[in-house]
Amino acid sequence: MIVKPFEKWLFEDVEIEFDIERVEDMPSLKRWINVEALEDLPPRIDQLRLSLARNVETWNEDELKMLFIGPFLLEFDFNHPPAYRVFTQRFVKFKTERIESSGRVEWMIATGKQRPRQPFFFLQEYKPEKTNGNDPLGQLLIAMVDAQAKNDMSHQNLFGCYTIGRLWFFVLLEGKQYGVSRAFDATQLDDMQAMFVILKKVEKHIHEVLNITD
Repeated sequence: MIVKPFEKWLFEDVEIEFDIERVEDMPSLKRWINVEALEDLPPRIDQLRLSLARNVETWNEDELKMLFIGPFLLEFDFNHPPAYRVFTQRFVKFKTERIESSGRVEWMIATGKQRPRQPFFFLQEYKPEKTNGNDPLGQLLIAMVDAQAKNDMSHQNLFGCYTIGRLWFFVLLEGKQYGVSRAFDATQLDDMQAMFVILKKVEKHIHEVLNITD
């Protein structure tokens, strides 16, 4: 049996062990990240963007999380109890005939009150600008594949994102295939405007799945 914590997974290992395939031209990912019209950023988000541009090269992981990522994500309606809410630093463990793995999921949106049940969106790895750390895509994928299997979600897309300093990469898992977006630079106005729309689409998707009308 393979026993390996989340932080040790490489994306290639996840592909091999769970028989998933990376697709370079994924229509569902394109629909998600395609932004037809950029919107003006709310003043608070543009202030965060400028702060990131000034400090990203010196912030450590906690500073990046507390001073940029957390405040940015608070601008969205991702806490909507009792229907769904944000869960952070949740310990996850799974076991198959071949694999046993566990780890903490940094940030996820899911149904549930005390523990996450049906997940929708994962954000993993608040990596600082200069790092020699582990594979953030691998860690995100193992969490998404685990959630897909536990919740019998092969019929429903799972959305995710991993960050490396100023760069955000959006990931979509659809059945046995996944796609990864280009890098979005959160210090650049046009990329930040696009990220704002992309995350608004996640919010809209969750409301549609759960039939939330308000």
